[in-house]
Parts: sequence; C-alpha cells; structure tokens
Amino acid sequence: MSVDGDANLRLERNAGVALITIDRPEKKNAFTGDMFDGFARMVEEVAANLDDRVLVVTGTGDAFCAGADLTDDRDRASGDGGPLDGAQTMREIHRGAAALAHLAKPSVAAVNGVAAGAGMNLALGCDIVFAAESARFSEIFVRRGLTVDYGGTWLLPRLVGLQRAKDLALTGRMVRAEEAHRLGLVLEVVSGTSVLERAMEYARELASLPPVPISLAKHGLDMSFGRTIDEALEYEARAQATCFGTQDLVEALHAWLEKRPGTYLGR
Repeated sequence: MSVDGDANLRLERNAGVALITIDRPEKKNAFTGDMFDGFARMVEEVAANLDDRVLVVTGTGDAFCAGADLTDDRDRASGDGGPLDGAQTMREIHRGAAALAHLAKPSVAAVNGVAAGAGMNLALGCDIVFAAESARFSEIFVRRGLTVDYGGTWLLPRLVGLQRAKDLALTGRMVRAEEAHRLGLVLEVVSGTSVLERAMEYARELASLPPVPISLAKHGLDMSFGRTIDEALEYEARAQATCFGTQDLVEALHAWLEKRPGTYLGR
C-alpha cells in the first residue's frame, strides 16, 4: 500500500483501489482553496494511473465534507474582485468536480457524516454512494447566500427528478440518510459496520472485474440522457466491438468455464 498527500488530504492505494480521505475533522472536513486544488490533482492522478481501477472518497471524524470553508473565503465573499474574478475562482474550484465527472473509472463515496454544499455534490459526483446511518445531506448554499455549485445543478435532477431537485436546492434543507436513500441520492444505508468497510468491499469487487467494459458501460450510462435510442445502440455496438478485441474477454470466458475468478489486465 502506498500513501500520498498532505495534512488535509490523503491518497492511499491498495490492490487496485485508490482511497482519498478528507482529513480536517476539526472543521468538519470543509475544503479550503488549497484543498479544492489538492483534491482535483489527486483525482487527475488516479485517472492517469493504470494501476488504479476504482476510486473511493471518504472523510474522517463525524463528517464527510461540510463544503467550502467560508472563513477561508471572506475576501472572495466581499465581492471586491468583481464577477469576472469570482467566475474564474469558481472555475478553478470546479476542476475537481470536472475531474470526478470525467473519470473513466468507477468512483464510490463512503459518506460517514454530514455532506453539505460542495461536500454533498462531491459525494453525488461519485458513481455509487454509501451512507452511514448518521449521514446527513444538504444543498446548504441558499442558507449562506449562495447558489448551488460543484455540479449540483446537473447531478440532482438526474438522481431525484426535477421537482425534488428544486426542493433540495431551493430550501437547502437537511436530509437524513434514510430519506436520502428513498430519494435515490444513495445506493445503500450502512448499519452495523463501517461505511468505509462496505464501500471498500464494493470497490474491491469492481477492481477485480475487467476494467475496459466497466469503463465503457459507465461512459455509456453517463451520456445516455443526451442520446437517442439509435445513438445509444450505435455507441453500444462500437463499445462491444472494443471488448471483442481484448485479452480480458478471453480470460473472462476461460474463468467462467473453469469456474474460477478471472485475472484481468485491462487490455
């Protein structure tokens, strides 16, 4: 296992699973500007590392991530920089959200506590979300005089539908884990064990499977809202042709016939 990072963000690697841990528990794991930049760099590093097959994101203490640390943003919040400077600052902050959205590998969030603002949308930006019973979610922006960012306006309607997305965004209300599950924000509420253990178990299963078809399936599903059925079928035809040419397809067939786990190389 290897470990990289700084005092507030850690990147660990083990058996194909990359784990990013947000570690600023005294501030509910709220992101500073440097942390937004560090998170983006870590996701980009995972994207480029062929040995990393799945990304897991979690927090320490009793929080997943409370969003941006507004005490770190007091000068920005004053508006002195003007709208153009503010927009450029947000583009830099959003680099991590974009890196997560474009990651060709599966991503899993282990939400161990409160996930608010950008922290909620960081979690929802992952492909699969597991939540502890103590987890809570809030698009808290409006209650801080802000509007939804870090991908929330794109993610929410796709997960819960437009009307429920508006309810969450316009009220900024707190949603507990069970309601988040009912709404479709999380796949599973974890009780009786560590949510990170469950997320890592799931990630290890994904990491043991052929990575090429997983990446192609993820991309096809991500793009599905912007495609007609004919466009989706054409994508599937080309994607399946890619799989036909892989060594992993041969290995998968042998593993199935021999009733053993496969060993996949990603090619």
